[in-house]
Amino acid sequence: MRVLVIGRGVFGLSAALSLRQSGHQVVVVGTRDGLAASEDSSRIIRNDYGGDVFHTTWADEAIEGWRRWNAKSGVPLFSQVGLANLTLEPMDPTSYAGASHRSLPSARRLDPVAISDLLGFLTPGRFIDGYVNDAAGWADASEALRHLERSCEVAGVAIVAERVAQIGDGWVGLTDDGLLRADRVVVAAGAWTSTLLPETAELLVPTGQPVLYLRPADPVPFSDVPVWALDLARSGFYGFPASAEGIVKVGHHGPGITRRLGASSVPEAVIGRFREFFRESVPALAGARIERSRLCFYCDAADGRFLIDAVPGRKRVVVAAGGSGHGFKFAPVLGELIAAVVNEVDHPRRTHTAWRLPGPAGDVARSSGLEDPAR
Repeated sequence: MRVLVIGRGVFGLSAALSLRQSGHQVVVVGTRDGLAASEDSSRIIRNDYGGDVFHTTWADEAIEGWRRWNAKSGVPLFSQVGLANLTLEPMDPTSYAGASHRSLPSARRLDPVAISDLLGFLTPGRFIDGYVNDAAGWADASEALRHLERSCEVAGVAIVAERVAQIGDGWVGLTDDGLLRADRVVVAAGAWTSTLLPETAELLVPTGQPVLYLRPADPVPFSDVPVWALDLARSGFYGFPASAEGIVKVGHHGPGITRRLGASSVPEAVIGRFREFFRESVPALAGARIERSRLCFYCDAADGRFLIDAVPGRKRVVVAAGGSGHGFKFAPVLGELIAAVVNEVDHPRRTHTAWRLPGPAGDVARSSGLEDPAR
């Protein structure tokens, strides 16, 4: 069977690799512009999902997959430095942080002294509770994509660096008027999915999530630390250890910013909100120079669940999207699920990612907003 996969992020490349390994002729179609959620310097790898047993156990499998990738690639795609999930108030056992702490054997409770010892750049005494999850860490997103793409090419997957203009039932139209045909089409176009598949417009919404890359005067306190999430369910702010170049990446996970899909600039008013948060919580970043900023475009599902299923009314089209800001970590295990849907065989995760009616928002930190002055 000939399969076209639209998209060169983790959904598309992992699907292409698994489909090729199951014997299909596979062609990946797509370009890179630095705006997609898969394209960046780093991504959090975690199994912290509150009381969500489905995603916790699946993330456990994914972390094992990252360890296998590390051994195979010869480079550290996944750095297991831990994740510190901190709160401004005592953890409520029913909250995201409290339920995550209770469900994770690798989570160690932190008191204010331990927090100060672990993350000395925080405002003393501001965060009083939380935990560090030793099983978590971060992935080198760019290197992981290269690893996946190299694996695809070695396996015999063809990659066509063209933009897609239209998708039919068994064919794909390119922006240069070219036409590709196949027995199946897998649409893994991230935030651009609902543009190519209007049927998904009520299920998948593109949102721009702001990310800053800062150079503190002294990067040492930000080095050799875990990934950090600062009262995430309410603030939405998280950050990474300083890079070898002394750059600290800080992002915001929330409802997102309404901007034309593909626009890359972070509004000045939003940068001001970052600075305000830094003054309160991370003083060393309040005046730090911004080396660059970007909007990371999520493909948001209202319920935070992926959408991996055949498209109703299109027998030959499968959608694989809805990363909702937490899809990258599942890269090592996504492909086998997507391939199962294409091959129309059973998979234990299929029912959770099946086509569904639009539902209420449920993902962590969705209520923590940054006002968009253009909204």
